[in-house]
Amino acid sequence: MKRIVLLWGLACVAIVAQAQYYRWVDEQGKVHYGDRPPPSLAGKAQVMRHGAPAPDRELPYAVREAMANFPVTLYVSADCGQGCRDGRDYLKQRGIPFTEKPVATKEDVEALKKLVGEDEAVVPVLAAGPKTVVGWRLADWQHLLDAAGYPKEKGR
Repeated sequence: MKRIVLLWGLACVAIVAQAQYYRWVDEQGKVHYGDRPPPSLAGKAQVMRHGAPAPDRELPYAVREAMANFPVTLYVSADCGQGCRDGRDYLKQRGIPFTEKPVATKEDVEALKKLVGEDEAVVPVLAAGPKTVVGWRLADWQHLLDAAGYPKEKGR
């Protein structure tokens, strides 16, 4: 009887160890986790194994909290140039996880205009939760990210 219970327990552990779960970010920047693949409209999904460390768990607590409340999205275009490069480098240097969203189609441009509430959307656009900054201006980006609760230095 003990062997049967032991074998049954080991089988359950083996099944759970092979379980997958998915992580994806929807169009509004909200992070989702689940045991089923994301809907086709969801963004890029990561497949994770049960028991494997989630990438978010390796981040400092303050960054995880800010990410949960104010996920960061960087809107760029192919012809954005130095402003997009500087903005991307700044986010990486500061250690802020972000989703980069290309603005390539007419629909993307219209969606960006709606997001920023302007007639002419200029990239880069930095979004932290519902708040946005149009264009690359270091002081404006710092203010937005500080207000969202992101640490001022990487690893804090």
